[in-house]
Amino acid sequence: MSTTRTTSSRRRKPFASRPGALTKLSYDAEVLENSPAGTHVVTVTATDADEGRIGQVMYSLVGEHSSEFTVGHDSGEVLVSNPSFLDRETTAEITIQVMASDGAPADTRRTVSVPVHIRILDVNDNPPVFVHHNYHASIVENIVVSPPSPIVQVLADDIDQGINGAVRYSIVSGNQGDVFKLIEETGILYPAKSLVGKPREFHLVVQARDGDGNGQFYDQATVDINVLDVNLNKPIFIMPAHPNATVEVPENAGLPNYLVMTVKAVDKDTGDNGRVSYHLKVGNENQQETEEFSINHDTGELRTKIILDREIRAKYELLLVAKDHGSPTSYETLHFLTVLLVDTDDNIPQFPVDGTTHPYRFRLSENLPGQQFVGRVEAVDHDEGKHAIIYYYILLGNVDSQFYINKLDGRLYANQTFDREKKGEYELYIKASNDPNYYPTKEGKEDLNELDEDKSVAHVIITILDENDNPPKFERQNYYAGVNAMANINEFVAKLSAIDPDLGDNGTLTYYIAASNLFKYGSNRSSGSIIPSPFNVSENGKLVTANYMAEYNQDRFILDIIAKEKSYPERQAITRVHVWIYEPQQLIRVILSRPPEEVNQERDMIVAELSNVTNSLIVVDDIRYHVDAGGNIHRDWCDMYLHVVDGPSQAITDIPEVLRVIDANYDFLKDYYAGFAIENVVLANAPVVLSQTTEDGKIEVRISPAFVGMREEAFDPALAALIALLIVLFVGCITFIVVCCCLRHWIITPPSDLKKKEALIKKDVLEDLNTTENPLWIEQKLKLYEEQELTMQVFCEPETMTTTTAPQNDLERRDSADFSQVDNTYATIQHPPRRGSLNAALSLGGDDQGDYATLSGGGALHHNNSTHSSVRGVPRDMYEASMGFQGSTFQVPLGTTESGTDPFRPRTALTINKDGQPEFVAELI
Repeated sequence: MSTTRTTSSRRRKPFASRPGALTKLSYDAEVLENSPAGTHVVTVTATDADEGRIGQVMYSLVGEHSSEFTVGHDSGEVLVSNPSFLDRETTAEITIQVMASDGAPADTRRTVSVPVHIRILDVNDNPPVFVHHNYHASIVENIVVSPPSPIVQVLADDIDQGINGAVRYSIVSGNQGDVFKLIEETGILYPAKSLVGKPREFHLVVQARDGDGNGQFYDQATVDINVLDVNLNKPIFIMPAHPNATVEVPENAGLPNYLVMTVKAVDKDTGDNGRVSYHLKVGNENQQETEEFSINHDTGELRTKIILDREIRAKYELLLVAKDHGSPTSYETLHFLTVLLVDTDDNIPQFPVDGTTHPYRFRLSENLPGQQFVGRVEAVDHDEGKHAIIYYYILLGNVDSQFYINKLDGRLYANQTFDREKKGEYELYIKASNDPNYYPTKEGKEDLNELDEDKSVAHVIITILDENDNPPKFERQNYYAGVNAMANINEFVAKLSAIDPDLGDNGTLTYYIAASNLFKYGSNRSSGSIIPSPFNVSENGKLVTANYMAEYNQDRFILDIIAKEKSYPERQAITRVHVWIYEPQQLIRVILSRPPEEVNQERDMIVAELSNVTNSLIVVDDIRYHVDAGGNIHRDWCDMYLHVVDGPSQAITDIPEVLRVIDANYDFLKDYYAGFAIENVVLANAPVVLSQTTEDGKIEVRISPAFVGMREEAFDPALAALIALLIVLFVGCITFIVVCCCLRHWIITPPSDLKKKEALIKKDVLEDLNTTENPLWIEQKLKLYEEQELTMQVFCEPETMTTTTAPQNDLERRDSADFSQVDNTYATIQHPPRRGSLNAALSLGGDDQGDYATLSGGGALHHNNSTHSSVRGVPRDMYEASMGFQGSTFQVPLGTTESGTDPFRPRTALTINKDGQPEFVAELI
């Protein structure tokens, strides 16, 4: 707070006329406990109406706890002075007095005080503390679980306030099987599960944590629980099993101390609670004997005491007692037993011996519910009457009471559901007896050798029939393999194996390739699945190549292989096969002085060690017998060929880098070398020098051949046929080209005049042509002459004359050989000879010049006012029509000199045939 001061220019006598006034009668403030010194608590404000120094207000603390705080002399701000005093758990609220004084002299100074009530706020600075750190409890094993019975309550106190003092409880350790639960709010321990059959002692560690279970402070205590055994079960009779059993005693065997039967009962309790003793109930008392019978207290043997006479008494009724020794309460079980004195039984029941009953063979489908009928056994007794009654008992094989038999009719039933994959066949030995309460002794059960010879015992074999109830499963989720880039079709890649424990068609699998994802060299992104796949997989899981691998050199594939059941519901399993396409020089050869069979058994271990050293994926490509320098096969040695794959790039690692890593870790690997009998690790295509010391002390050096040349290429008829076809096509193409060239240069003898006339001149079919059209573009109009025009060379035969006025009837024929230097690109196109000046040689009756010429009279002169040429003696229209056109912008130039002679070639007369037509010479190009 800032205090406003007012001064006057007029000097006054320093006298406080009015006391200071506080703005509040009391102040309330809050501060956290353990706040450090200097922490602001509250600011007290007072005013004084006096002026000058007298009106200046000063503050101070008075009274109790004034030393624990400080106040600003001028500001009135109350601050913490002693942090240790701020303990909420000791003092929750404090009141201090702040006095405000004016600036007058001490004798006239006026003061006023105000109380400041400070409430100390709680901070979580105290841990919870258990009332007891060791708790003990004893409970019975049959303690009630639902609703649960409380066992013990653990308590912890936290003197903090609010959520800081809220404690939650939990079990930290010792709660085996989660048989106990601890209520976190109350700390009461309850049983969560039945303790029957559980350990007798438990040592629990419980924890109390503040902050409503999320605080930083906690305390721990132990709870020791002793589980007391309780007599929970009554004895159960095994022999006799029926509560109203009957036993027959032969009359001639009714001698004193005759063993009638051995009574047997069991109790599931332990200790004395499960110890059983045997008695005879007489009246309401348990006794060990009567007048006729006695029973052993511990063994349960029931014997006769006197000679029993059937004529005097034929039947005795006994009440058997089986009693445990539980404390404080014991249980007993009663069974009635009838003892009959009967005539001697001379014959025992026997099972027939034939192919269907020795042994009995029954079938039962798996997964069927219990109480299913299995089959029936039937024995024969040649006695009559009651001695012919047969009872059936299971002697052996009935583990865990999987089967039961109707003792009267021999019908066998299943007590449970069977799983063929766990056990597919069960063997039982069934006893046929005339004794309705037959109990097989332990000695009789162990004498298995005699059971097959005992005709009163039937051997029963129960076969569990299979159902398709198991999905297939691959032995591995990922397979790794490599293929030579020069591999042929049907080259082995990998052997895949999926297992279906079902039988027959239920367990028969078919394999197929779902996807063949191609990864180009250096790429971790698939280029897509190749269709059709360059691989095939057989019915037995053998993966082979379907195409030549050269085009995929240095690439890799990830194949999705499906193993699918043939039978409904056609479940399937999937695995991935990683295939690298390599060249032989990219392989590493590991030479082992062990046969391939042993190396294959430890293949995964060897690969694992090499993978750990190189920190890369090792892929085994082949394992072969070792071949020495002489070409001899050592079947006790082998060569393992493999390549190394770099993890990030998934590319085959360079061999020098791999060998460098292996050499760098030689000290680590040498123990494994010795254990796995690894002699050397080298390049696959490099010969290896192996040396060893012989018995006579000499050093024997052997050179192991390289990888190349070790595989014999198989003859492929399809490849041979393809090569032959290519050769035939190549020869055919060459032949066709040669024939075409020959036809192109074939010179045809000029035809007779008559044939020329018939072939070249057909005036009646010619039509008038546009005189401005070039003969090259009029093929649609000159169908009759298109072949001739495209195959003949036209010569201009200038008339032999001395002047331009010479007669024009002396046309002569020239030989075509004189124009060998003429360049004719087309039959109707002829470049004129250019031996002199082009302007002097070419004069087309004006300024017209051209590099092309059409058929025209060689001896005709070009007049300055004419664009056509004519032949003397031949009508103009007739000549032009015979040549197939009536005019052209390109004409044969007549190179003449002033004298009228051609300076470039000798003149010859144009020859006129008997029909009045000029003769021309045509030449095949």
